[in-house]
Amino acid sequence: MATPAMRYLRRLLTAPAAAAGAEHRVLRLQEQLLLDSGRIFMLLGALVLMWQLVNPLDAAEHVVFAAFLLWLLGVALALLSLTARRFPGLAAAGAAAAMALRNYLLGGL
Repeated sequence: MATPAMRYLRRLLTAPAAAAGAEHRVLRLQEQLLLDSGRIFMLLGALVLMWQLVNPLDAAEHVVFAAFLLWLLGVALALLSLTARRFPGLAAAGAAAAMALRNYLLGGL
């Protein structure tokens, strides 16, 4: 039977590994959120541009510019998902901004 000191030492040695595992899961979720948000915004920008091509009577420069900005935002979020492990603070800020934009523009889609 292990002494209380041995159990305490074993718990100290395994606690950082458990914390690192939880940190890894959070980082994976942030990466996935950034990638999914990037895909959604790129698709939304492309859809708006295609709608302007189909309906040329409603063509407005500000709509095309807004669609291009949405597409660029999607590209930026998708590329940020690739560097999330290197810059975890930036990934966390990007994930929070992506969720806020998704909730505001798309109702949480």
